[in-house]
Amino acid sequence: MNMNKYFLLLFFIMLPLFMVSCTTNYSPMNSKYPDLNSYMNDMSIISGDKSDVVVCSGYNCNFKTMIRFTDSDRKTINEIFKKVDFRTPYEERQMIASAVATIETIVGPIVGTENDIGGVLENEFVGNIEKQDCVDESASTTSYLKYLQDNELIFMHSIGVPQSRGALIDGRWPHFSAVIKDKKNKKQFVVDSWYRDNGKPPVIMELKDWVYDWRRASKVQEEPLN
Repeated sequence: MNMNKYFLLLFFIMLPLFMVSCTTNYSPMNSKYPDLNSYMNDMSIISGDKSDVVVCSGYNCNFKTMIRFTDSDRKTINEIFKKVDFRTPYEERQMIASAVATIETIVGPIVGTENDIGGVLENEFVGNIEKQDCVDESASTTSYLKYLQDNELIFMHSIGVPQSRGALIDGRWPHFSAVIKDKKNKKQFVVDSWYRDNGKPPVIMELKDWVYDWRRASKVQEEPLN
């Protein structure tokens, strides 16, 4: 078999793997985006005057639904962050997890994602507005985090550009997650909503563990917050 035929065969073998993985046009670790605004602009998930958050769905953000919270929604979200004085970064991460889950329960019935099951990735769901892959989840969660930051509900963390891990050739599926950074110790944490069902608290773990400790990172259903 000559070299051209070898690469052609390899391409067709690997193509289905790319099609069923959480992929998009990001470069590894998202070095493509210099800052959060450039990412949100490119993904078209910046909320406007008539929306508070943008929800991506349909795989690879095929659908974008703008959501305006009701006064009741805002009160429910704000209540999660009522402890302001002497809050620790760890406590704020717990609040963030609770808030992301709460927002998912609010937007789910509107978008149709309320029954989306965590950790599921199937080609048949491409173009289905009620299903979300990790690209959808990371973009949506980033939008939620931006809302929390803009409304001064979180102040011990900054929001980073969603990050990626896995490149197939290293034995792992490409996967993406929203990211926050602890302002105190400068550590980065993923806020990974994809592994769990809609309305469940996302996995929050250090980015370096999520990226490099792939055995632990692949078993996150009961992962405690850190």
